[in-house]
This record gives sequence, structure tokens and C-alpha cells, in this order.
Amino acid sequence: MAQSPTRRNFLAGVAATAAATGSAAAVPSDDGPPAASPPGSGRPAALQDDGGDTDIESLLDDLVESSLEGRTATGATVAVVADGEVALTKGYGVADRESERPVDATTPFRVGSVSKPVVATALMARVQRGDIDPETPVSEYLGAGLDDAVGSATLADLVTHRAGYEMSNEGLWITDPDDLRPLPEALRRWRHARVRPPGEAPAYSNYGYAVAGGVLGAVAEGPFHEAVAADLLDPAGMAASSFRQLLPESLAERHATGYGPGSVYAAGEFPYVGIPPAGALSTTADDMSRFMQLHLNDGVVDGERVLAPETVEACQRQWATAHERLPGMAFGFVESDYGDVRTLRHDGGTPAFYSDLLLVPERGLGLFVAYNGADGGAAAADVLEGFRSELLPDPDSESGAADGSGDEGTRSPDGRPARAEDLGGTYRSLRRSWTWHDRVTTTLQAGTVEVSVADDGALVTTGGSVSNRWVEIEPLVFERVDGSERLAFDTGADGETIEYLHRGANPTTAYGRVEGVDRLSLHAVLTVVSLLGLLSAVFGWPAATVVGWYRSGDDAASDSRRWTDRPALARAVAAGAAVAVLAFPVAALVHLAAAPFAVLSAPPLTFAALFALPILGLAGTLAAVGFAVRSWTDGYWGPIGRVHYALVAASLAVACWLLWYWNLLVPPL
Repeated sequence: MAQSPTRRNFLAGVAATAAATGSAAAVPSDDGPPAASPPGSGRPAALQDDGGDTDIESLLDDLVESSLEGRTATGATVAVVADGEVALTKGYGVADRESERPVDATTPFRVGSVSKPVVATALMARVQRGDIDPETPVSEYLGAGLDDAVGSATLADLVTHRAGYEMSNEGLWITDPDDLRPLPEALRRWRHARVRPPGEAPAYSNYGYAVAGGVLGAVAEGPFHEAVAADLLDPAGMAASSFRQLLPESLAERHATGYGPGSVYAAGEFPYVGIPPAGALSTTADDMSRFMQLHLNDGVVDGERVLAPETVEACQRQWATAHERLPGMAFGFVESDYGDVRTLRHDGGTPAFYSDLLLVPERGLGLFVAYNGADGGAAAADVLEGFRSELLPDPDSESGAADGSGDEGTRSPDGRPARAEDLGGTYRSLRRSWTWHDRVTTTLQAGTVEVSVADDGALVTTGGSVSNRWVEIEPLVFERVDGSERLAFDTGADGETIEYLHRGANPTTAYGRVEGVDRLSLHAVLTVVSLLGLLSAVFGWPAATVVGWYRSGDDAASDSRRWTDRPALARAVAAGAAVAVLAFPVAALVHLAAAPFAVLSAPPLTFAALFALPILGLAGTLAAVGFAVRSWTDGYWGPIGRVHYALVAASLAVACWLLWYWNLLVPPL
């Protein structure tokens, strides 16, 4: 993107101020926290003259207006903070297609997981006051009934996504407000399973943040939405922000309409979040500018101290990482490096909204952007990239390269990597479900990486159609040949076997090695083979029966003995089981298409009733296996007929195993 002369002046002012003053959110020294600067005293010169805001405004105008073209989203809202002070809050487009109500800085948007850093900041304020110990098992703060679900996980584990929970849709999206429950009850009702010990590997977890929010409510001795308002939103002056469900009428009537795939959610009537700390916040650009000020101005908002500097510093320091050479997690924020500049970020997506929050603490720079469409992710990515490329050093320059070289493709391997024979294989994102019936959908959506070692010693990763080459910089740690990213391998519980792949671009979730029965290629083969066997029973046997009738004469079909002898009964049972097994996924997909959020999160009784089909199929399968044995001992049919029946029974058994593996054999409980 070409820079205008005025924008160049703005960038020069930001760079000069950053060089002179250092970080806008400095770590307190041994002599005590620094005194708060008077409002505006450290602002870059470009923001103090009449054209300062115009520079940043023209940049965002170009970026956001272009990003809205061709999108489902009809509007966006933006806030920018520079050197700890608000540089811009503005709306773009319309909040509602029908009324053509314009978006402005006071229009509430649903921000999804951008709720998480807000929750984490409120929790850190309690930590700094001594109300919560982040290294104490959170079961000590919660009521009975959650001990086994939480176990020894700490608040630090929860906030850095290292508590060991699966990533499930259970209880996440609630379409009927009558089904909403108070947070303590929701945590007990919609428990996500713990599938690995706390601290072993990161795996993004909405439920983990819900538990963290439960801790906040417990220590505040009140509902979660009131606790986060009292501890953070109200003191920060974020009066137009709320986790309450249903939203207060004053916010609901001004709220942007959300546009999801084929759905419209107006006047605050959108899928609710059953576990609200994970993503129920509705807020405005004005309010998010105040939240960014907290983090970029040492806890001061508009000249008033809201948080202690120690609270802000504690939120922004690194709390966990897979390896010291990789970015990790701050308290509620995801670390990333843009060249040699550390940034903190969190995005958030819902069925009809998308938002993104970016902080650059050492530059006192922040950006919040939200869209009222589910396709806002691509739009926000364009805005963030344009914003960073204009206002931060070029990451490909000599000063911005990860290793100081900055020249793409200059790295080359120096021999084979350590433990090269143990690295190859398939690794799948841990951001998926294990025990809920959405295991198949989350697994198919989970990122997968194929790893191999090239002849020249370079590590090669392939995800989809994209391949990258990496060079080992220390044992089990690799850097891309262009220096733009790092990854590391890690062992599992035994401390020996390579189990996890960690990518620096996503510290929230590791990739786990996929072997044996977890390979999707195996499931694809079993599905095809089983399907052929079942179809041969459903269509082959009736066709053979009709042919037999035709050849035997007109009276053959009326002979009741044909339907009561054991061979005919055996085939009828197997064919019936096959019909039930085949009908279930079709009926489930129809149900999913009609009510996707209800089916995945809080299944209605009509969906649970469909599980009568696989249960009948299982019963028929057990009977068919028995008939398969009898067919050989009692001489049913000829050898070919007996072999075919055994194959059908085996196909039924495989189909039932597949349904069991994907948690689709019995109804969700």
C-alpha cells in the first residue's frame, strides 16, 4: 500500500516518540512503579496537530472500507490507541440492512473470544489484590460438583489454555434464552472432558475460560456478569459493555444486526453463549478504546487510574510457552512477533460477528476492529496486516528478521536434524472434541500437518496445499528458511516419544501425533468398504429375491415359508440393521442443517430420538454376527452366500465401531 506524505509524517512521529520514551507499558522498576504521565504529554507530534487524527483516520478509512467490499458483513467499528491515547473511534457501513442505520463508535457488537482478555484482566486485578492465587487449584474456589472436572488445574492453566480440556461445542451456542443457566449450573451441566494432564500441552478451550470466569464470580460472591462489571467494566467507564444475557434493552436496541451464513440476528437476538466468559461480551469501539488505554497507558484511562501498573504488567508478561524460542501466552493475550516487535492479540468469532484486538505495548499502539458478519475474519486480517505494515517496522528488513538476516530463502540445513527418524508423521490440532458427538465435525475442521525430513536435512511440513521448509536451530527447534516463524517438537507423558508439534504462529494449541486407529485415511477406507457391504445387503438381497421369485413362478412370493425360515430371517435382520445404520447419518445431517447450533451444543429431544436408529443397528449387528456363525454350522445357502453374509455382518460391525468412535452410537447425555 502506498503511503501518503502525511501518513509518512505520522509514522515518523510514532517512531521518534517510541525511541525517546521506550515502552508505554513499562515493567515497574525496583524503585517502584513510574508515575502516571499527564494525559497527552507523551503523544507523538503527529497526533497533537490538527492533521494527526486525519492521518490515522485516512489509513483506517482505506483499510476498512476496502475490507467490507463483497462481504456478508454490512458494517464495522474501529478503535485505535496510539501512545496510550485514543487516536480514533469510528463506525463504517450500516448496522442493519433494512433500516440502514449507520454504525458509529457507540454501536454495540458481539466480540466473541475478545471477551477472554477482558475476563483475564478482571481476574488479574483480583490476583493482584490477593483474592486469587493463580497457581492454586481452582477447585478450591469453586463449589461442589466441579472437583472432578477441574482437578488440579490452576487459574494460570485455564487462562493459558493448558488445563487439558477437549475443545467441544457442548453448551456453547444456545438458541432458546429459556435454556440459559447461571454460570455455576452451566459449568456442571455442560462439562467438557479433561483428556490430558494440566500443563502437558496447550489446547484452546472455551470451557477453561468459563471455569476461570466461575472463579471470578465465586470470589466476588455474585453472578459472573456482575463481578466482571464491578471489577473492570464500571471502573474503566465501559458503560456500553455487558456480558449479561439477555442484553439490557438499552444495548439490545442499539446493537448491530449480525449476519451469519443464511441467518440474520437483529436487536440482540443471536445465538447466546451458554458459558458466557468464553465469548458473551457485547461492546463498542468507544469502550474498547478505554480497555486498550488500560493496557497501553499503565492502567490509566483518560487521566484516571483504574488498574495498578503491576496489574497491567502481570497481564502482559509471558505466562506460558511451549519453548523459550517460541512465542507463548500472556494472561489473556496471545503473543506473536512482527519482526522484532512483540505484539499481543486475540480474535473472536461467533455465528454472525467477528472481531480482532491487537496491542503493541512497546509502541503504545492498539487496534480493535469488529464486523457484523461471520465472514469478518478475512476482512479483519486485511485490516490488521495493513495496519501493522504501515505502523510497524518491516519484518523482512534487517532489523525485523527473526535471526537478523532478513533475506528470504537464505537459510539452509547443516546436516540432518536431531532425532530425524522420530519426527516424521501426521500431526493434528488438539483443538477438537474427544467425548461429545461433535467429534467428527471438530476433527474434520482441525488443522493437520504432515512432517517429513528431506534428503538435504531440511524439515518439510505440508498443511493442505502449502508446504514449508525449516532448518533446525537447536535440538527439536526449527525456523522457516525465510526466518518468519519457528516450531518445536515435544515429548509426551513418557518424556521420550515425540508427541507434540508446537507452532510459533499459534501458541494456544499444539498438534498431536496421529497414529493407528486415529488416522482419517483408515476411517475413510473402513467407511467405503463398510458402505459397499451394507449396500449389497440393502439392495442386493431384495434384487436376488425378486429374481428368484421370477424364476420360481408366480406362487413363490406368497409362500409364507420363505419369510419364516432361518436363512430368510437372517437376511432380513442384517438388511434391517443396515438400513438403520445407513439412515442415521442421513437423518443426523438433515437435523444438523436445520438447527446446527442446537444440534452441536444443546441437542433437542428430536435429535436424541434419532439415536434409536444406531441402537437398533447395533442390536441387529449382534444378531447378524450370530446368524453368520449359524450359517456355517447349519449350512445356510451355498459357500458364496455364506461368505457374503459374513462380509455383511462384518460391515455392520465396522459401521457400529465407526459410530462408536465418533460418539454417534448412543445419544448425547
